[in-house]
Amino acid sequence: MVGQYPYASEYIAPIDVFQTANRVLALSGKPAFGYDYEFVSSHSGTLCEMPGLKIMSDRSYHELAGRVHTLVFTPIDFEWLFSRGEKFLGWVAGKATAVSRMVSLCGGAYILAAAGVLNGRRATTHWDLTDDFRRRFPDVVLDPEPIYSIDGHIYTSAGMTAGVDLCLTLVEEDYGREVALRTAQAMVLFLKRPGGQAQFSTQLSHDIAETDSIRSLQSYIVDHIDDDLRVEKLAARINMSPRNLSRTFTREVGVSPGKFVEQCRLEQARRKLEESTLPLAKVAERCGYRSMDSMHAAFERQLGLSPLAYRLRFGAGAAAHAIESTR
Repeated sequence: MVGQYPYASEYIAPIDVFQTANRVLALSGKPAFGYDYEFVSSHSGTLCEMPGLKIMSDRSYHELAGRVHTLVFTPIDFEWLFSRGEKFLGWVAGKATAVSRMVSLCGGAYILAAAGVLNGRRATTHWDLTDDFRRRFPDVVLDPEPIYSIDGHIYTSAGMTAGVDLCLTLVEEDYGREVALRTAQAMVLFLKRPGGQAQFSTQLSHDIAETDSIRSLQSYIVDHIDDDLRVEKLAARINMSPRNLSRTFTREVGVSPGKFVEQCRLEQARRKLEESTLPLAKVAERCGYRSMDSMHAAFERQLGLSPLAYRLRFGAGAAAHAIESTR
């Protein structure tokens, strides 16, 4: 792991995942398996300092020796990277073809991009860095939506907790779904948010309405997604005319009531396809779609793939199946 940044979780959380996976493997009677890792820094000095806590690295990237399978890059001091990091970036570029996986967490994508590793590749990073990242690295195919993305042997993730999801994906690739599941359980985490999941839920992606009635209507839509949520029905719930509701909702939330319902339905359908084995028709019914065709059209329109293709790509058994198929 290589990094230098003011947030301790960027260093500690990934190490926790690998340490916990090692304990799971040991308790499973497989002590010979697991992760050997070391933490090296891009340059000397304190990596992270806050009241009562200081994190420092004992080793520089120059001292990294032996065969390295996976390099994980955490965010870095960008001022140092762009002004004095030329040798370090050259080292990163050289490692790109020498390791099996290159992984960046959050703003660690800046390192890979500055080294030219991400040119022409699909990548993601923290949503708040999107505009700056695109300005600096126009040759990178940046997708700010997913919590992590994989392009060949290059793995990139969004902020903090998304990095944990990505590290759990590495564990699943290396040791299978059962070990990754037990690792997540030991850390009291969900296993695991698929990489295609958006960084924000529909509610967080839009404004929370100022008006109590509109705000309560947002919550009602999310909690009753299988109800009749036509504008006329929603307007009647809060004693508004459909026209006034549409105008007020759009002004306060940023999208029309119909669009908000559509996005909430899609989000819940995605989650059910990711986390359950419910038949597609049942998913459509529970998410308020009038028919399978309606859900299919929504997925094609918004995501560019069918519900079945989405489940095969992001569902609970997708990664495990892919691993088995390559053995």
